[in-house]
Amino acid sequence: MMTASPPDFAYPLMFAPIAQEKIWGGHMLTEMLGKGTSSGQPVGEIWLVWDQLTITNGPWRGKMLAEVVQQHPLEILGVRLSEVPKPVFPHLIKFLDAQQTLSVQVHPDDAYAQAREKQPFGKTEMWYVIEAKPGARIIHGVRQAVTREKLARAVAEGKLADLLESVEVFAGDVIVNSPGTIHALGAGILIYELQQSSDLTYRLYDWDRQDGAGGVRELHIEKSLDVAQLQPHTLHKIQPVSITEAAGTRMYLAACPYFAAELLTLHAPITESTAGLRFHVVTVLEGSGRLRYVPPEAVPPLTTEVDISRGTSVLVPASVHTYEIEPENGQLKVIKSYIPDLAEDIIAPLLKRGIPARRIAQLAG
Repeated sequence: MMTASPPDFAYPLMFAPIAQEKIWGGHMLTEMLGKGTSSGQPVGEIWLVWDQLTITNGPWRGKMLAEVVQQHPLEILGVRLSEVPKPVFPHLIKFLDAQQTLSVQVHPDDAYAQAREKQPFGKTEMWYVIEAKPGARIIHGVRQAVTREKLARAVAEGKLADLLESVEVFAGDVIVNSPGTIHALGAGILIYELQQSSDLTYRLYDWDRQDGAGGVRELHIEKSLDVAQLQPHTLHKIQPVSITEAAGTRMYLAACPYFAAELLTLHAPITESTAGLRFHVVTVLEGSGRLRYVPPEAVPPLTTEVDISRGTSVLVPASVHTYEIEPENGQLKVIKSYIPDLAEDIIAPLLKRGIPARRIAQLAG
């Protein structure tokens, strides 16, 4: 376990996840993470990293992430994000277990969220498919160009599904839902979700489903129509870019102005760097191991470590600078997420590796 650090020194942070009951959820996340709800009802989501979660380790144990970010924005967020008037942690990271098809929904962009909802963020999100039952599908956009009026009429007549694109998915697939994308997660899919820190979801259609109390869940048709993309997507799945390194493979899953995600499949220790510019979040998908770092202010130098296993998420503050991820028994799979400088962190290094510009561009979804 991590040893004590000076009270104002930023260190890798762990959290108490929140289990969210959903009528479309199941029990897979409870079994996987040992985290359920007191009612024992189906769990659809586990919120792993969010600014309202409680820190469970080190000197800041018991504090909410939001409070620590407000007090130490430079140390936690890094140079690139700390100079805004009211620094906030910008991401929400989840696991989702869809045992039924989710509602057909759409998310606003930042401008709409700020103007109509008085919230700082819209919602761009990425899905990484961890497991998918044979034949599992998602909805991702419209099949053909439509007008707002045609979309509204299809909703009113219960024929919306006829206009939507259905895509089969498999374990390892990556999907980006940009603001305005009409989408739904289908039954039999377990995903890792990385998104802007927003819960703004407009339901366009909910399959005439009743909630647990026998009522009908609220729809947000006018707001959905305001923000919906009316043209079909030319790309439904990202083609990740894989790089072989000494410790294993680094697969770039997605990269846009709001986030980047890399899948690290490790058979040996690897050293990562925040360079003081950005935070990292490390989420374990498979295996176990340790995350180690050396506090630069410790005298004498003191190496501390966090044990990590399936479902663990660790926020590595920008001021940690360098840290090591070590697999146990030579097998560990994690997703590392952060906010990139696209030119410096994504485009330049991949071009140097000989990756074509068009392959790099499609990582944005």
